[in-house]
Amino acid sequence: MKEIFEVFGLSENEIKVYRALLRLRKGTKTPIVKESGILSSKVYEVLDRLIQKGLVASFVENKVKNYVPVHPSNIKSLFDERINQIKEQKKEFEKNIKEMFSEKDYFLTDVQLFRGWSGLKSAFNIIVDDLKYKDTYHILGANPGEDLEKAVEFFSRTDKLLFKKNIRMKAIHDTKQRKDAEWYLKIYGNKNWNIKYYETVGPFEIAITNKYALLLILEKNPVGILIKNKRVRDSFLHYFNVVWKIAKK
Repeated sequence: MKEIFEVFGLSENEIKVYRALLRLRKGTKTPIVKESGILSSKVYEVLDRLIQKGLVASFVENKVKNYVPVHPSNIKSLFDERINQIKEQKKEFEKNIKEMFSEKDYFLTDVQLFRGWSGLKSAFNIIVDDLKYKDTYHILGANPGEDLEKAVEFFSRTDKLLFKKNIRMKAIHDTKQRKDAEWYLKIYGNKNWNIKYYETVGPFEIAITNKYALLLILEKNPVGILIKNKRVRDSFLHYFNVVWKIAKK
């Protein structure tokens, strides 16, 4: 629960006091200090901040000030407020990014190198973003590489992003990996996938989108080479179409 409170900016002491009050249900200064473990000199300051944030209420009973936690369901309003703040921050971020990088210089170079699965995640985020609703995504030499478990985990996540955009996929899988491919397709595939098989060499794969060609070397520590160049992309797509004609279902 601590992480939830931190989302909308509660300090560590505010979290301690609020959680202490949730356990006490009602309390004066002394039991709150004892239950929360914060310094007695700080407790009133913290309680005042929690009151301002709508998480705590106070009342006087027998001339002594008592504090009670506002019902946790009221935290929903804080979530809504935080979500609105994030939306505004996102708009501001997108505006600034567009001003900083024009479309023509989005890449300072036409080629980028990505290493490791985290690096490939960044590369795939770029090419998935390049694909619009119902576009076609081409894969030449599709294979799990040298780490089947990690590849399944990674590509199942990426494929979910493609499903959301209703992307059509045409993939040429390595014939030697047919059993693995059929198993994967049975669990994660969908009707928009059109698959053929052709013998390829090594853990090498090429993904082709509208503007990019992504060369993947799927070793234990994979490498991705992302190329933004129309002639290179078109050359790979032409090669894909040639192989597609002779590949087998």
